[in-house]
Amino acid sequence: MSEPQASQPSTRVSDPIGEDTPDHRRRTTRQVRHTARAKLHVLAGDDEALEDADLLCPQVPHDVGRKTSPRPKQAPKPGRRPGFKVWKTPFWKRRRSIRSARNVAARRLAEMD
Repeated sequence: MSEPQASQPSTRVSDPIGEDTPDHRRRTTRQVRHTARAKLHVLAGDDEALEDADLLCPQVPHDVGRKTSPRPKQAPKPGRRPGFKVWKTPFWKRRRSIRSARNVAARRLAEMD
């Protein structure tokens, strides 16, 4: 049996048949990342070996980093307003309290007259 090439992903015979694609991709990516880190950890002391690290570490086509695809956007709960809640920012809280204090003072003046 020949050794697998660095550019070809190794296949496992014991993979479950009904495994869905995202789980398979996540699992194989973790395996590749783990073996690459282990090899880099071993090579860290040797400068000449670090030059050939890209040849020694496994390379899998779909392993392009840790960024995964974003979650699909869910429908908002009923009764929610769309967009950013500006009235919860410190500016609007302060402005609302200033306005309410001004209105209370105006009501007191109106009651005194």
